[in-house]
Amino acid sequence: MTALKTAPPMALILGLLGLVPFAAGGLGVWFNGLGDLHYALPMLVLIYGALIASFLGGVRWGATMQNGVTAEQPRYLVMSIIPTLLGFVALTLPITSGLVLLIIIFMSQALTDILAVNAGQLKSWFAPLRIVLSTGVCLSLTSILVEMLLR
Repeated sequence: MTALKTAPPMALILGLLGLVPFAAGGLGVWFNGLGDLHYALPMLVLIYGALIASFLGGVRWGATMQNGVTAEQPRYLVMSIIPTLLGFVALTLPITSGLVLLIIIFMSQALTDILAVNAGQLKSWFAPLRIVLSTGVCLSLTSILVEMLLR
């Protein structure tokens, strides 16, 4: 986690701001006073999560292009589109199943990014940032799932 101290401040700020819709959804589903928004939050977070999953795939695409042509480049490029495709699939599933798929996507992508940092393909600060952000995302998605299952 000490590598997180070397992260560009804007990366930290934007990363944490990106958690706001997840956290708002994860907390908001527990407040009945939100009217119809209470029931819309799971779908809104599902859509936002699919968009962010796609963004994470784009990070991998960019890193692959930045690291130059290697024997592994085609594999990394294919891997970079998987979060986008799975995010789309999550949108076609029932909401609870879609949220579970998003949790799997975010956990898998975090692991992939940590391994990429360890292999020198991404900056060292990216791994702890991904751990913090993925933890926040997965906790928020889990909160929504639990609330939906308890309804």
